[in-house]
Amino acid sequence: MNNLTKKMLFDAETISGRVKELGRQISSRHPEGDLLLIGILKGCFMFMADLVRSLDVPCQIDFVRVSSYGSGTCSSGRLDIVMDSRIPVANKDVILVDDIVDSGLTLCEYRNVVAQRGPRSLETVALIDKTGRREKFVELDYCGFKIEHGFIVGYGLDCDEQYRGLGCLYVLE
Repeated sequence: MNNLTKKMLFDAETISGRVKELGRQISSRHPEGDLLLIGILKGCFMFMADLVRSLDVPCQIDFVRVSSYGSGTCSSGRLDIVMDSRIPVANKDVILVDDIVDSGLTLCEYRNVVAQRGPRSLETVALIDKTGRREKFVELDYCGFKIEHGFIVGYGLDCDEQYRGLGCLYVLE
């Protein structure tokens, strides 16, 4: 990891502007508020905090830890729910918040789990939609940035638990 270099992809001002725009979009689509945002840990924590602050409507938040990767860098093909949401989703407007959609497996499978619990509505938002390695179709209702390839770190995203605290998004080379 020490011999990797970082190339800036999006600076803090660009990220902040885009997250505020997503907050305006969500708020205008749900003017009554009363949303439940469920963040997929660990990578979403910075994005979700800024997104919640950008909303003009009331919301609740919760977090889940799910994985389709285990300790590897390639998907195992199955979803492992390590920590599930504790707030019931039945008859609520739920938005799943993810940092990056890569293979699509994690968000697709967890979305199916939540859909079976009877939410009034179910939407998805991701900071980054990375399309180059998609295995499962995922329709995002809100998307920060779309890219095709690259290993992205910063703003909550990591490489072996490093780089999460960077305020910008970088591609590791």
